[in-house]
Amino acid sequence: MAASDLSKPLGQDKSEASGLSRIFMFSSFGLLAMVVLGLTSWILLADNPDGGLPTSEVDLAAKVDPNTRIGVVGIRPSIKPGIPETTLPDEQQVSSPQLDASMPADIQDDAGIRVLDPADPSLNAVATADGAVPYQAFARPVNTDAIAGLPKIAIIMDGLGLSQTTTEEALTLLPPDITLAFAPYGNSLSRWTRKARSQGHELLVQVPMEPFDYPNNDPGPHTLLTSANAEANKANLNWVLERFDQYVGVINYMGARFSSDELAGSEFMTELKNKGLLYVENSAQGRSRLNIIASKMSIPNLRSDLVIDFRGRPEDIETRLVQLESIAQENGSALGVASAFPTSIRSISDWTQSLRQRGFALVPITTLLKQ
Repeated sequence: MAASDLSKPLGQDKSEASGLSRIFMFSSFGLLAMVVLGLTSWILLADNPDGGLPTSEVDLAAKVDPNTRIGVVGIRPSIKPGIPETTLPDEQQVSSPQLDASMPADIQDDAGIRVLDPADPSLNAVATADGAVPYQAFARPVNTDAIAGLPKIAIIMDGLGLSQTTTEEALTLLPPDITLAFAPYGNSLSRWTRKARSQGHELLVQVPMEPFDYPNNDPGPHTLLTSANAEANKANLNWVLERFDQYVGVINYMGARFSSDELAGSEFMTELKNKGLLYVENSAQGRSRLNIIASKMSIPNLRSDLVIDFRGRPEDIETRLVQLESIAQENGSALGVASAFPTSIRSISDWTQSLRQRGFALVPITTLLKQ
């Protein structure tokens, strides 16, 4: 046996193995090059390199048609007025109440939002002829004898007026004892709020307030700010309060920073007291001082017990409604807040159907002031 045979694996020719390795390596490189070349050619030549993903082109310079319906499904951070939603075909348009000829005409402000004429005497006044302030004058009458001894539950549906469709659905499905809170950025607010009032709902105005991460998280135009002086915040508050009338009070929209500021909160509450309005605090504002300030100033105020649709699934909403019943059973009353999303509206509407049979009274928020 030759000495060189001792260094070779049995049955294998070294030169033959090296040749096969080279052929395999060159074949792999060639195949990879073909794949890369094919992908590059497809990207350069294909009409739709996104693989058929839905796309659309928006003309950002186009003017908004004043007849286009305005809105989004719910309140969104950074919402700005004048964003049109898709106009439905004529046969699918949502029916809307017609304005009464006796109603004051709307006007357009600089932002293109329909607002009430501030000169109209029907706007919320500090007191009516009989001395009642707005939270009393526009309260829903309640038969106290009929609900005596029953645990009382009040529900606020907020974010209304932004979407024509969901606002119509809320007014169709929700009973009149549910309080409706309208955002100040909606279109045709006087029309929707007058329909709501004709059905017996109590109304609130949502007031945008500064959150801790403002302006990255922007509640919208005319937000009340801790950095603004009293006159600037007063002007912004008046802008919000002039969107519509016949409301009993206001509810905050966001505002973790603003509501925790003693000076800004005191100035805000002074304006509410001057206008005869009540204040409702959303329970999400953990460090808020506004209820404490309001109580010291003898301003009627409430604080919600929970957000009903914190999670938007129907089963989660049902669970929160059961929790609200438990709070009412224990404390005698409870207040929940929900946003105007279709799932929330329908779930709450279904829940109210048998509420009285379960031994609870559904009441407007002003009734809770008497508890």
